[in-house]
Amino acid sequence: MKKVTVVLQKSPFNTLRNSEALRMSLGLTLANNAVRVVFVRDAVYSLLPAKPDEIKSPAFGRHIEMLNTLKCRVVAEKESIEEKGIGEIKYNIEVKDRKGVIELIKDSDSVITY
Repeated sequence: MKKVTVVLQKSPFNTLRNSEALRMSLGLTLANNAVRVVFVRDAVYSLLPAKPDEIKSPAFGRHIEMLNTLKCRVVAEKESIEEKGIGEIKYNIEVKDRKGVIELIKDSDSVITY
């Protein structure tokens, strides 16, 4: 089983990028990969309780919830959350400091960045 880490870095607003990355992450589970998704920098905005249709963003919460159901690791970088002033995270995710995120990435067989 390969460890595949998908790193999301960009804002979810006015783009399909993060939604497509999460959808692709779900697809990677079909090949018996240990999929991990990491939110850093502006991508942590994806974790806010928001109404996607009001911010011209696709609904991607179901992708995060399905990743949780499939026991995939979903991680957000603590420093990014703090830098963006995010207080409430809508989803059940793991928060790791930057060093922990780097270790997770180093432990991967493949890394895909968005």
